[in-house]
Amino acid sequence: MTDPTGFAITVPESWFEIDVHPDTRNSALSALVNERVRNVPALAPHRTALTRALRGVARSAYANGVAYCAAMVQGFDEALLTASVTVSIVRNPDQDTGPSAIADQLRPLPRSGADGPWREVVQAELPGIGPVARTRGVTDVVLPEGEGWIRSVAMQTFVPFPGPHAERIAVITGSSPILPLTDDLLDLFDAVTGTFRFTP
Repeated sequence: MTDPTGFAITVPESWFEIDVHPDTRNSALSALVNERVRNVPALAPHRTALTRALRGVARSAYANGVAYCAAMVQGFDEALLTASVTVSIVRNPDQDTGPSAIADQLRPLPRSGADGPWREVVQAELPGIGPVARTRGVTDVVLPEGEGWIRSVAMQTFVPFPGPHAERIAVITGSSPILPLTDDLLDLFDAVTGTFRFTP
């Protein structure tokens, strides 16, 4: 079999897969929103907010070197429920790519009050891949272009490429600013991450 150099991941059908490149993302996202509004007319009142939210996700993703980005945006009355999943490919500074070695480079953050940030470092099991290192919790995400920060539910899973490409790690990140749904969102991110696989 050819050595895996790519990857695939599956998100629910209701999610948007996002073009993050600055030269094409605005027109691509406008077309994407128009198509979704045609298929789901109830989203029409949220067209502007939906476009703005997706452009924000795309800008942030590109600024952080993301190779893949998908987002969920659902309208409820005057509110939007948003979440995103991204995949970045990074270099591993350590030659040891085992989950314990990667976890040793990650730092937990104890809970500080009901609304404060926190982070757990855990080991997860991905189908067809095996044990991997993961962080999960609530963190303050810095927005691109000096636009401030937003407190978000976040999960990051660190998956080393197999074989001769083991110096590369796929970092799968799920994030959402909807803190009251922290447990449900972490379960959702776990399910989406579980579909990740390497491809030739």
